[in-house]
Amino acid sequence: MTMRTITPTLAGVLEELELEQPGFVTMQDIERLGRAAGVTWSPALLARRLRERGWLLDTGVRGVWEFAPASRAGTFGAGDRLAVFRAVLSRDPESGYQVAEESAAFLLGYSSRPPAKEVIAALPGANVPPALRSGRVVRWQSKLEPASVSGLPVWRVETLLAAMSARPSSYGDWPNVGDWITAAVGDADLADLRLELKGKARAAWARASYLLWLADRREDADLFMADAPPGMGPFYLGDRDKEGSYFRRFEVIDSAGMEVIPQ
Repeated sequence: MTMRTITPTLAGVLEELELEQPGFVTMQDIERLGRAAGVTWSPALLARRLRERGWLLDTGVRGVWEFAPASRAGTFGAGDRLAVFRAVLSRDPESGYQVAEESAAFLLGYSSRPPAKEVIAALPGANVPPALRSGRVVRWQSKLEPASVSGLPVWRVETLLAAMSARPSSYGDWPNVGDWITAAVGDADLADLRLELKGKARAAWARASYLLWLADRREDADLFMADAPPGMGPFYLGDRDKEGSYFRRFEVIDSAGMEVIPQ
C-alpha cells in the first residue's frame, strides 16, 4: 500500500478536495484547484504528484482520476461497479451514454442480480471510449429522458421494456425476468412505452404485448397488439435453436425460459 503523504505544496489542493469530496477529478478540476491554492506547477505535474502519493487513483479514462479521501485510510477505490462509467461522464457529461439492459434492471430495483458485466447504451454511431469496452455496449437511442439513479443516467422502465421487446437478444438474463416483470410493467407508463416503440417493427410490439399479457395487463396487451404495424410472425423471444411455447394471440414463440412469479 502506498504511504500517503502531504507536502506543503499539495496541502491546499488536498484541503479543497477533502471539502468538496468529489468522486472523480478531471484535469480541469486539477487546474482549478491548483490555481485556487496558488500552486505554480502545471496541472499535469500536480496530477502526477497526487497520483504518486495515492490521493488520485487511475480509472482507465484519460484525464480522469478517482479521488481517495483520507477517510479511506489508504489507496482504495470506492468499489463502485460503475466507476469507469462515472469517470467517462465526468469527462463528457453530454455524451448521451446511459446505463442499460440488465444494469438498468438492477439499478431500477427490479432485478436482484447484478450483471456479470455492466451494460451501457451508446447512441448509434457514437465513438465509444476504450474504457467502456470492458463492459458491454449496446446501441439504442431513447425517446425518453433517462431516470437518475445514484447520480447516473439510467434507462427508464419504459425504455427497458421497449429495448427488451425490440432486441431480446441484447438482454442477457431472460430466465430471471419472470421474478420482476409484473412489477416493472405495473410501474410503466403505457403512453411512454408506446412512444419508445414508435417506429419499431411488428415483432417489437408483439413481444411487448406478450410481456404485458404475462404481467396480467391483458386488455392493454390486446390494445398494443391492435396498434402494431403490419408484419408476419412468428416472433421469437429467446433462442431460436431452443424449443419454445407458441402464443398464437401475439404470434410469439417464447423460448426464454422465464417463469412469471405472481405479485
